[in-house]
Amino acid sequence: CALPAAPLQVKALTYNLQWWSLYGERKGNDGSATTIIEAAMPDVMGLQECEDVTKVMIEGGLTANYTAVQGPHALAAAFKTATWELTGEGHEVVAVDETEQFFSSRSVMWLRLVHKESKKAVFFLNHHGPLRINSGGRHGGPATAEKIVQVIHCNTQPGDGVIMVGTFNAQVGSQTVRELEGYLPRTHTGIANDGIDHFFSQLEMIGEENLGSGGSDHDALLATFVV
Repeated sequence: CALPAAPLQVKALTYNLQWWSLYGERKGNDGSATTIIEAAMPDVMGLQECEDVTKVMIEGGLTANYTAVQGPHALAAAFKTATWELTGEGHEVVAVDETEQFFSSRSVMWLRLVHKESKKAVFFLNHHGPLRINSGGRHGGPATAEKIVQVIHCNTQPGDGVIMVGTFNAQVGSQTVRELEGYLPRTHTGIANDGIDHFFSQLEMIGEENLGSGGSDHDALLATFVV
């Protein structure tokens, strides 16, 4: 009989780049953020407040190793080209900022990646949530969470390992996070703004690391999952 497939470890990174400051005012700060990314070399990364992912990849010398995808509302993602095949991608508006602190609509972007050697699939989502913090945006946390869950439900395939990352602008205990936890376990949370950067996944997480801020007002967070 065939041997069971060996466990596949997937390193995922989430990082809010604070673009207006780090790249707008400080012109990349001598590559302080991309130095962190280059040292970590995750399988897949989700970037928030990233207005030009190509610029980030070039600055970090990452273009030879990564395929990058620019999403809406300054979302971006990238994955290791040699290891993963992109079989699907998309994005969906899931929330709108409250009028009192309005910047934009808010989206979730997704990539479906198949590991070239093992053929195991990861459905990777990246999200930057609405303001005010913990409000869930104009329509509230349950509605925002429901729309995110619908994106997962409508685009995954049986057997996909789901990994969702981002700056959710929602802390542990908020309606948004509690609703999402009912569908997908929260596996790790950062410390910026009392914990608004999260990982959600049904996969086993076997390691996590705070890589530092690299000049942003958020930390780069790395988590390792078993598929």
